[in-house]
Amino acid sequence: MGELNEKYPLALPVGTVLAGQYVIQKVLGQGGFGITYAAVDHKDGRKVAVKEFFPDSMATRTNATTVTPFSGERGDSYQYGKTCFLKEAETLAQFIGNENIVRIHSYFEEYGTAYFVMDFVEGTSFDQYIRERGGRISFEDAKKILVPIMDALAVVHSKGIIHRDVTPDNIYITKEGVVKLLDFGAARYSLGDKSRSLDVVLKHGFAPKEQYTRHGKQGPYTDVYALGATFYYAMTGKRPPDSVERLDEDDLVPPSALGVSIDAASEDAILKALAVQASDRYQNMNQFKQGLLGASGAVGATVAGAAVAGAAAAAAATPVQQTYFTAPAATPVAPAAPVAPAQPVGATAAAPVAPAQPVGATTAAAAQPVMPSRQITPSQQITPSQQIAPSQQITPSQQITPSQQIPASGSAPVGQTVASSAAAPYGATQGVQPSASAQPEK
Repeated sequence: MGELNEKYPLALPVGTVLAGQYVIQKVLGQGGFGITYAAVDHKDGRKVAVKEFFPDSMATRTNATTVTPFSGERGDSYQYGKTCFLKEAETLAQFIGNENIVRIHSYFEEYGTAYFVMDFVEGTSFDQYIRERGGRISFEDAKKILVPIMDALAVVHSKGIIHRDVTPDNIYITKEGVVKLLDFGAARYSLGDKSRSLDVVLKHGFAPKEQYTRHGKQGPYTDVYALGATFYYAMTGKRPPDSVERLDEDDLVPPSALGVSIDAASEDAILKALAVQASDRYQNMNQFKQGLLGASGAVGATVAGAAVAGAAAAAAATPVQQTYFTAPAATPVAPAAPVAPAQPVGATAAAPVAPAQPVGATTAAAAQPVMPSRQITPSQQITPSQQIAPSQQITPSQQITPSQQIPASGSAPVGQTVASSAAAPYGATQGVQPSASAQPEK
């Protein structure tokens, strides 16, 4: 097992093996609710992102790997939060086939906490994309990137989830040119009578006033505000003033007054999305989209791009059961239309990621209690063209049997790590090629 990370002292050491399959390479980011790692699946060598439930206000790491919740109310909140975390994994599985939402492969419990495994998204964040173009982009370019995010959020909201962290650094443009929404870690769940906010999660300038209080009533209109702020930032290069500072005197300057070329109806739609009072905003994403595009029609969903490539490793230990997610082919998801370029930048190549097929129990690196395996079939499926060929799939014959396990003392060192993006977001299309950087969901 590798050395502890000085920048992230509570993170798992490099070389840690999860579920007997995923070898930790580096920390990609840490937030209030968890830590996201770059890892390698030693079974097929593909890069993945692994998200760990680790709310540092409710738990601590008692040795190099084990997470132990605090006692009392914080311990109760930890257990509730872990339930929400696993619910997030199950909910994200319903969106498999939606190219604008990061793809999840499996989840499991180990080391006293929970994990889920996602695609390792390579490309550039929307924030970096803007900065590379002088700190602001045109309204037309902003639409091409953000309208697909509006559609993705409308689907998310239909499942009772609010993202709560829609910002330029959680929107990614992949190397294939697809816009993706990342980091559902701040998502607030509505679990009947148990609905509650675990903590205040916000980013100044992008968070509406209801996010500044622990029990502020939130809804789809919360994400409407954040996406309106993202539009504003993309066009003007400036964050809107904090929503709570606008309560007494609203000094928000319209984009047109800052030199942005935008039609009056679209500007009014963005300003309505940025209304301080929730009741004055659009109440859902479809209303916002209709207000924004009323005079200009629909736009495409992809932007061309490029990024970096991979590494390899191996692992070993005790069995842990994973729940795998698959998407049988059926109702196709409409393909995205190509968009016009803004300004090309450099590019590199990256290897494709193949989704895992259901298999049985694998091996793991600890003897913590495990969840019973459950098979989930998402309501949204991918098109036949998006499926991975059988030769690329992981079959039951690839499972690690006890006789194949690698002794802990013989674990292979971790290979080269993958450089992450300067910020923390498929087919070849026309458009902008973002710089090489990589970052999965935080």
